[in-house]
Amino acid sequence: MNAVKKDVEALVGKELEAANKKFPLFKSPHEGYAVLLEEIDELKYEVKTLKIHKKALWKFVKANHQCDCIERLNQIKLRAVCAAIEAIQVAAMCEKFKMSLGEEKRGDDNA
Repeated sequence: MNAVKKDVEALVGKELEAANKKFPLFKSPHEGYAVLLEEIDELKYEVKTLKIHKKALWKFVKANHQCDCIERLNQIKLRAVCAAIEAIQVAAMCEKFKMSLGEEKRGDDNA
């Protein structure tokens, strides 16, 4: 895990930068929560799909169907990559949410 931790953190920063270029900071904690919830739900979907493919893989392993195993492994890899992307987006939205809360506090101090 430590072999890619810095790389993943850099990807979180890259995702945050892209999100901030495309969309402004959250206007309220409610908006930040809603966006974060959406990203978490997308990650949960990918994990659920991984579990389905894992179950199918086990069925093919028990039946010794190597061709079906290979296809299922390709699907598991694809879903794992998608899950990693979603996890990076969750982390980036946590950072964006914190940034948005900081902006809100600074705005209140100026009032």
